[in-house]
Amino acid sequence: MNSIVILVDYLNRFGSKQKSKTYRSGMDLDTIKMYFEEKKFEVDILNISESVFLLKEREPSYIIYTSSEDHYGKYKSFIEDVILFLQDIGHICIPSYKFLRAHNNKVYMELLRTAFKLSDDPIFQTSYGATIKELENKSLKYPVILKGATGALSKAVLKAKNKIELIQGFRKINKKDDLKLRIHELIRRVRHRSHYIPESMIRGKSIIQNFIPSIDYDYKVLVYFDTIFVLKRNNRKNDFRASGSGLFEYTREIPDSILNHAIAIRNQMDLPHLSLDIAIHDDQPITFEFQALYFGTKTIENAPFYFKISADKTWSCHDVKNVILEQFYVDSIIKQIKSKL
Repeated sequence: MNSIVILVDYLNRFGSKQKSKTYRSGMDLDTIKMYFEEKKFEVDILNISESVFLLKEREPSYIIYTSSEDHYGKYKSFIEDVILFLQDIGHICIPSYKFLRAHNNKVYMELLRTAFKLSDDPIFQTSYGATIKELENKSLKYPVILKGATGALSKAVLKAKNKIELIQGFRKINKKDDLKLRIHELIRRVRHRSHYIPESMIRGKSIIQNFIPSIDYDYKVLVYFDTIFVLKRNNRKNDFRASGSGLFEYTREIPDSILNHAIAIRNQMDLPHLSLDIAIHDDQPITFEFQALYFGTKTIENAPFYFKISADKTWSCHDVKNVILEQFYVDSIIKQIKSKL
């Protein structure tokens, strides 16, 4: 099977790319198609909405696809339906549906960490909740980190020193129902007050994790099969967060433990490419977050060098003048496919 189907969104966009031809237009489809065809792959480009009909009776194909970060996840939810359907009828979606579900969804991302039994899972001791009542019933050792399910640049990541701050943080990152729904709920409470348990008017799936102290920086690590790009990110001033700080630097002094950890996770998750936020804790690498598609590409597009692992498991650093994102993306997909043959 040497055919690739590329699924684009309603604006014919595919993936994410910081330096796209036009703002928010994603990777260049012509370039992706060219690199696949150079490796003797047949390429079809389809809109996600039409793919259901065109691929329903087709022999199994490799399918690569885009995600979305639209408000409230409305279009992403549609993409999820389509990819799950295509996977269920036998097509090979890269990555598989569960990683799409985990995109911009920290709750499912953490559930995947548990499912894969990653070595750092016991360190975070993640718990879950979607209402204030659920958070109030938890027995936690403070301080903790509260994370909303969605959001970038640590906007929905807060530190809580006690239960009061935890509840305040939950209220901050989760909006109340709109006024109409709240009025309906208040009417139910009055009308049925003698035999009605009030429902929550503030809901939002969230995770609570142990606060990991004494970490001043982390690494944004992008893995493209056997090649890694790394950006060191220093924390914001007087803050525990590195994401969104703008205090970034490229350095060749990356511990092998970080690189080995990243490759090990890619292998364990069986993915062609992966974005990881990794730090060192007690001399061991730990992963704060990971994404398998539609992740930021600043780290690779601005990189002056990259790291590559050899057959004997040693690392070498290679200078690069002009990174072509699409080339590394396609190369990782092809290597992933060939690894399964």
